[in-house]
Amino acid sequence: MMNEIFVIDRSSKLPLYNQIEHNIRQLIITGKLKNGEMAPSEWELAQIYGVSRLTIRKALDELVRQNWLTKRQGVGTFVTKPLITSIAPSELSFTSQMLKIGKKPSSQIIQSGSENANLEIANALRISEGDPIFKLTRVRLADDQPILYETTHLSIARFPGIDSTQEWSQGSLYEHLYVTYQALVTSLEQTLKPVLLTEEQARHLQAKAGTPSILSICLAYKSDGEPVEYAISVSNGEMSEFYFTFKKGTN
Repeated sequence: MMNEIFVIDRSSKLPLYNQIEHNIRQLIITGKLKNGEMAPSEWELAQIYGVSRLTIRKALDELVRQNWLTKRQGVGTFVTKPLITSIAPSELSFTSQMLKIGKKPSSQIIQSGSENANLEIANALRISEGDPIFKLTRVRLADDQPILYETTHLSIARFPGIDSTQEWSQGSLYEHLYVTYQALVTSLEQTLKPVLLTEEQARHLQAKAGTPSILSICLAYKSDGEPVEYAISVSNGEMSEFYFTFKKGTN
């Protein structure tokens, strides 16, 4: 049974520890490894996957860091459901980020409507100052826990009618932009800096004002380099973390 669910692809170019980490995470998400259950030992997993214990330990340590597993000294490694949500900037869509880590994504709309672009937004979207934009403020939730307070800006000239419909309110905004306007987001630029939550942000995130947070400024682009979205968000610092992974590319 174990050999059927603990699987890796030896023809893949992904490092073995990455594949093992992903495989175990998916087993937890799908319920094949249940919350509170003891995971197989390093030695057992090394035998099952056919890799070294060092490779297994590297994968398990990363899953522990992400709160998918907990190690109890002298007892073993146990499955745990993460209380903190990992936000991966490498993922283009919040919806896909949450689904990937097994959490239910949802949003609460705080405010939406049209206004004129200020200089900062105009420069980001490469439009003229004063041009009409669609502004959308939402609280983004994972398993009904608020983790992001986000304000999105879109050019109405590029997305006509976006300000007069709420079709985008169900599911992923990026998916709606692709289906309705054939605007496929293919890349992001993201700037992060530490801030403290304001009274308004804290109220919507069910946190305390002054809680340490991360401010994210994100620019989304199509493959031709045209800006799609300019978004500013702050995180619930007590319930979320930003997770980065970098791999050396080949030229």
